[in-house]
Amino acid sequence: MLKMPARFLFLLAAIAVLLLLAVAVACGEPEPTTNPQRGPSATAASVGNGNPAPAPRSSGSAAIANAEATLAAKQSPTPRLSTPQSPEPELAAAPEAPTAPGPVTPTTSQPDGNTLIQLIDPLDEPEFYCVDVPGFRDSLRTDQPLQAHTCKPGADDELFRFNQPSDGQFLMPAYDLCMEADGDLVYTRDCSDSPAQRFRHGADGAIRSGAGQLCLSLESGAGQQAGGPSHLRRDLLLLPCAEVERGHSRWILPGGSPQAEPGPSTRLMNDALESALLGDPWEIERMGGSGDSAYIPALVELMRFPWWRISREVEEAIFDSLDRIAAQNPSVAEAQSGTAESGMVTDAWFRWAYWLGQHPEVWPPPGFAGWKGRLYADLVDPAMGAFLYDGMKANIRVEEILWGGVVKDGIPDLTDAPVIAGADADYLRPEDRVFGVSLNGEHRAYPHRIVNAHEMANDVVGGVPIALAY
Repeated sequence: MLKMPARFLFLLAAIAVLLLLAVAVACGEPEPTTNPQRGPSATAASVGNGNPAPAPRSSGSAAIANAEATLAAKQSPTPRLSTPQSPEPELAAAPEAPTAPGPVTPTTSQPDGNTLIQLIDPLDEPEFYCVDVPGFRDSLRTDQPLQAHTCKPGADDELFRFNQPSDGQFLMPAYDLCMEADGDLVYTRDCSDSPAQRFRHGADGAIRSGAGQLCLSLESGAGQQAGGPSHLRRDLLLLPCAEVERGHSRWILPGGSPQAEPGPSTRLMNDALESALLGDPWEIERMGGSGDSAYIPALVELMRFPWWRISREVEEAIFDSLDRIAAQNPSVAEAQSGTAESGMVTDAWFRWAYWLGQHPEVWPPPGFAGWKGRLYADLVDPAMGAFLYDGMKANIRVEEILWGGVVKDGIPDLTDAPVIAGADADYLRPEDRVFGVSLNGEHRAYPHRIVNAHEMANDVVGGVPIALAY
């Protein structure tokens, strides 16, 4: 037997002790907490106003709410979307998750500290417009109506705190004054319980006053030079939401510095599309839990596609979310009835599309045009994405553009069709209708029975290229 020095024996003994301690610690650690999974027996979570939500047609509302509440305390990262290979994804808390069981309300950006009230669209000001107190330093006029001015990061006369001193109020901490509606203007006045100091910042970016019919908006036209060679200002007004220009009336609360990043409502809308295409209703249920009518246009677009185009669980979540939003918005309840104003009984999608057409004050979250283009590109035809994109110019509301049921060029147009003399058109009956065109002495008649099958005729009449749409 070999004889070992004492220092080596001591070293071996120390290593053995350390190994024993490591094993003891590992055995004594509790097992990591797993995220709760959605189960088929879950019931609906309560809606934000305290009223019980309608019974869900899809599973998991309460489980989702409880998971969010549990994981919010642990400050878990943003949830990852599921993939087809993992139909039961782990749930993680969203940044705006509540601290108690209940629906998520991701419609409003609520920074912890001071924030600007920034217009989302820069219009003619690359540095963006922010709500501002007129004047400068010693000439500051808190008794004058608030204005829109070039954003000035960190400037006291543009910094607010939302939902302080109570829900719906905008406090200016530098002056201990609150924003207050007065006719079609807004002022800073002593904070009070007046309803004129209560505002709602919705998922569509609108800041609404009173009963929600008036929206904070910039005046039309170009900004006026003010406060420096590179600064612009515009009047700030409260105008009927159904009449304002959307680019002049959508706001974010980005903290102390302006930004052009999408708000939480736009992110939720985009996440909902991605998760719906994967067959996961998680984000759609969050839309319904918010109770915000701004999500109705996106839900109605998704409703256009039956369950076999997405999934039955997603389709059920769409109807459930619309029910929950209607429960918190009396004006939305009429869309739930089975009869439109015309007296015709219609299917659910047509009722909701008709209702949207009658309510121009309902706006979708910013970025809806691009979202709709991606939806049609994924579920109808990749070529349709070229027609709908963010920043597109349109003379009608993007929500009013409805899919006709075919892919791009799915109905072949009639281009440069053969032309025959009227006397040779023996296939026509005397009662048949025709569309007549006369240009530069040349005359054409396009039979309805032919044009009806193509819906579009391209021709040249009298040397003039024409397009006849039917």
